[in-house]
Amino acid sequence: MLHRRIILKHVPALMVGLLLAACGAQSVRTEAETLINKGKFEQALQTYEAGLQRYPDSVELRSGLISAQETLVGRLLKSAAELRVTGRDGEAEQMAQRALAIHPGDERAKAMLLELARDRRQAAALASARDLLAKGFSERALLVIENALKDSPRSEPLLALQRQLELEARQAELGGARLSEGRPVSLDFRDANLRMVLEVLTRNSGINFVLDKDVRQDVRTTVFLRQSRLDDALELLTATSQLAYKVIDPTTVLIYPKTPEKVREYQDLMIRAFYLSSADVRQTALLLKNMLKIRDPFIDEKINLIVIRETPQTIRLAERLIALHDLAEPEVMMEVEVLEIKRASLTELGIKYPDGFTLTPIAPAGGFTLGNVHKLNGDTIGVNVPPVTLNLHRDVGDVNILANPKIRARNREKAKIMIGDKLPVVTTTGNAGNSNFISESVQYVDVGLKLDVEPNISLDDEVAIKVGLEVSSLVREIKTGAGSLVYQIGTRTASTVLRLKDGETQLLAGLISNEERMSSLRVPGVGDLPVLGRLFSSQRDDHQRTEIVLSVTPRIVRNLRRPDVNQAEFWSGTENEVRSRPLTLGKPAAPAAGAAPAPVA
Repeated sequence: MLHRRIILKHVPALMVGLLLAACGAQSVRTEAETLINKGKFEQALQTYEAGLQRYPDSVELRSGLISAQETLVGRLLKSAAELRVTGRDGEAEQMAQRALAIHPGDERAKAMLLELARDRRQAAALASARDLLAKGFSERALLVIENALKDSPRSEPLLALQRQLELEARQAELGGARLSEGRPVSLDFRDANLRMVLEVLTRNSGINFVLDKDVRQDVRTTVFLRQSRLDDALELLTATSQLAYKVIDPTTVLIYPKTPEKVREYQDLMIRAFYLSSADVRQTALLLKNMLKIRDPFIDEKINLIVIRETPQTIRLAERLIALHDLAEPEVMMEVEVLEIKRASLTELGIKYPDGFTLTPIAPAGGFTLGNVHKLNGDTIGVNVPPVTLNLHRDVGDVNILANPKIRARNREKAKIMIGDKLPVVTTTGNAGNSNFISESVQYVDVGLKLDVEPNISLDDEVAIKVGLEVSSLVREIKTGAGSLVYQIGTRTASTVLRLKDGETQLLAGLISNEERMSSLRVPGVGDLPVLGRLFSSQRDDHQRTEIVLSVTPRIVRNLRRPDVNQAEFWSGTENEVRSRPLTLGKPAAPAAGAAPAPVA
């Protein structure tokens, strides 16, 4: 009992303390929010932190501190991102460091610092690679770029330099090793041994020749050349002696017999993959087989890939052929307008007289008997006479049905438009052995506007269009004796071929259906009189006229560009050997001042 009195005694003091603490925390938060509104976020954070030291249990101050930290960190990181975009990485790093100091566990600030560090490594790698490239060490520069891309696989500057270096390396590989440019040579040999000719060339040009063991000792040649390049002279010597050569390095040449076995042994081959964007991969493979005699190219129709393994010269020619063949197909947008104009006129005028009457005996109460028949007279026979009808009726109607579809189609491919309804046609089938078994099947018939177009786009921006138009409508419903419902469908069709320029409009009209029906009900004799007969007849005139107008306007979306002559025409070698240039004697480079041509006799 005493313990309870002590607790009740201290409750008012405790409540007063809590109330004063709540008022103090609220004043701290109000002061901090005032600083935030003025943009003084860091001072607001200091105010919150000081308030939490005085009131550590205040949930209101703790939530306000967290909210202020999030806002300030977000602003600092936004500023850091803007500075990074402008290339001011140092200032951006300072902003990110401030954000991390305010909120040490913020993952966004940590990620920003990691990205800035990666940017510094990228810049250092890019500078190192460019320095190596300037010194002529392209392979080492490419290795530096590849190592840097492992850290930053999406760095656009690194990727651009990598593409440049790989393109230069590939061009060097396709070109192969070339002989060093020296003085032009002059050859004057008649029925001389080939080895002697090569020995003289070695002494005068400094080129080393290595002969395959199967090159015959008795090969003789006759050659007269003046002021020719060394590689052209060597090409002519080997071609006229059924030999081939391979440049090992700028000062070494291997000569071997031009036989299939030796060619397969010494000729270097490359693998080249082509990813086609528009052309059919099978047609492209057939093109390469027929034009360049490429053996069994690999194709993958899923990804439109073709892979070949051939000599560098054949690959260069294949690239040019595929560039001519792999073009986006032409497309055209056809604006079609179909207008159906239907006019109907129905006139029914005159007096419709009854065309008969009915006599009906009136039965007595007990029914007819043979004794009652002779008692039939005018009072016991009823007469049923139809009424006389005066017809004054006229219906006039105009119906315009307009369809304005736009359809995009590829070259030489059909496009179809169907605007209308599908009418169900029920077919009933019974079993001869079982009269209770009846099955029904439903088929649908298209009724409305059907348009088929097939464009053929020429290089001079003209479009030849095969047009097929069919307009059908429901004429009437017919009920068969079995109770099934069938339809009578009216159809009009037209097909033609148009050749239009881009943007030219062509109208097709004249699909006219004109129906005139006239019927009359006349009283025999007087109904046939010229004028008076109109009083004893009723005439019905039904006139229906329907016309269809079709408008077609092609607009070319994409077309092929006629290739230039230098793209469409290029050398391909001989029947037995693929070459990217003809066998000619090129003009030698100008010799250095004071240097005389190397005479060979």
